[in-house]
Amino acid sequence: MPHRAKITISNRQKAVGVRTAHLRRLVEFVTTAEGRSVEDIDVAIVDAGEMESLNRRYLDRSCVTDVLSFDLSEGGTRGISAQIIVCGDVAAVEGPRHGLSAQSELTLYIIHGLLHLTGYDDATAAQAKRMNARQEELLGEFGKPG
Repeated sequence: MPHRAKITISNRQKAVGVRTAHLRRLVEFVTTAEGRSVEDIDVAIVDAGEMESLNRRYLDRSCVTDVLSFDLSEGGTRGISAQIIVCGDVAAVEGPRHGLSAQSELTLYIIHGLLHLTGYDDATAAQAKRMNARQEELLGEFGKPG
């Protein structure tokens, strides 16, 4: 029996409305566009307090961040197994600052996390420019929500 891709969306915040079916389609769209398949991806939308706690626990940083991604894939597979954690509170503040709805900003965070899982990095200015361009391209192709 073939393995069925599992995409789980959990919402533990109140700042941004979450459309789970839309976000599942987004994960499928981005992974397909990057030539990868999904084994098991969990996307958690959390509030600022939880994000700060996770950032401190896993990266030893005492601040709120927009997205964390954890690659749980086993070597030698094209399928992605991962957890992506995005902050609804950050999206609600930063979206309007960038001329986007909170939902569109949240969509960008998920795309960003997925791109990290498919091999993109943003450690240098050149890498960040390439990654940001791809994010915008994927967002445009997928269509901006709300």
